Amino acid sequence: MVRFSAKTDYALRAMMDLACHPTERTTLPAIAERQGIPRKFLPAVLQALTQAQLIRTIRGYGGGVELACDPRDITVRQIIESVEGPQQLYDCDSRGQDCMRKGNCQLRLLLERAGDAMLSVLEGTTLADLSSADAPLPELSCANN
Repeated sequence: MVRFSAKTDYALRAMMDLACHPTERTTLPAIAERQGIPRKFLPAVLQALTQAQLIRTIRGYGGGVELACDPRDITVRQIIESVEGPQQLYDCDSRGQDCMRKGNCQLRLLLERAGDAMLSVLEGTTLADLSSADAPLPELSCANN
């Protein structure tokens, strides 16, 4: 089971909120209120999204937060990785142990395929897809790779 942090949930909901108003600037308190996101967590989320160049913040009178590009050009994977970092379902190399089955491990191959499928769905789903009730999510491919 892949578990994303609350920060990722907040990032996705904030981005969906912005996508619902693509030509308008909004404020952090407005996003927090509409999405039920605790205000104290939103600055860190928006900072990560700004660093990933997914949103822009404008200071001063008339300022606020807006998408940096079209919602059709932003993938769910980009949003998740902006707050979580690169995603991988399974990484046996991270345990710091040298595995003698590494070259021909069926478990590793299975979990790499599952991870690739997950990343493919996240990459193939745009912010526009998430923000539109009418947009179908990408089909899963059952072809053996």
